[in-house]
Amino acid sequence: MTLKMYKQINDAVSPVIGVMLMLVLTIILAAMVAAFSGGIMGEQNVAPQVALDVSYTASIIDTDKTNDQPDYRTGYTPNNGLTFRLIGGEAISLKDITLQLKNDDSTITFDSNVYRNDEYNVINTNSLNILTGSNGINETYFAVPTGQDFVITVGESFTILTDGYYDNTLYSGAKDKGKFLLWSPLNGGSFKVQVNVPFEYVIIDKKSGNRIQSGYLTIR
Repeated sequence: MTLKMYKQINDAVSPVIGVMLMLVLTIILAAMVAAFSGGIMGEQNVAPQVALDVSYTASIIDTDKTNDQPDYRTGYTPNNGLTFRLIGGEAISLKDITLQLKNDDSTITFDSNVYRNDEYNVINTNSLNILTGSNGINETYFAVPTGQDFVITVGESFTILTDGYYDNTLYSGAKDKGKFLLWSPLNGGSFKVQVNVPFEYVIIDKKSGNRIQSGYLTIR
């Protein structure tokens, strides 16, 4: 092979190698960007990993059971509601979650934009720290024990307060007869839970839109 032929071959191969190297580099960079973006998206779409123990307070003392309206004993403030205690996992901020209750025919959602109706005044606010709504004025349904803040860590708890309750077990005209916990937010709508009838709860992380925990509960 002459020097001239070798030079011609070498000149032809060099651009090909250069193009291949550029292609490989482009593929590597694309893979790195995709992996980085995927990591960011993964972080955005992962809800806090927690374990919550669920309980309730449902002291329903209605002074007139012959109707389906609340008739409260004067001065009685049982602080009825559903309590969620963090028994393991990451801390959660009450401002960053949505909690839904569901039964066969209705759903209610609680977050910092849903405001508690204090018309019936069956809550003892002296023993609770209640989360103020996003409007900076009205109270939400989220409450914690006095002295606790609204970022829940392991061993701490929060409660979804009720607006009221009633007992119509002696009302002959009742479509549904029994004891009930009631919610009627200032924003509108209503929801009730009947004693001995299971209902579903769902806790959702606002940032990711994913479920943190869900399950069923029956008040006895």
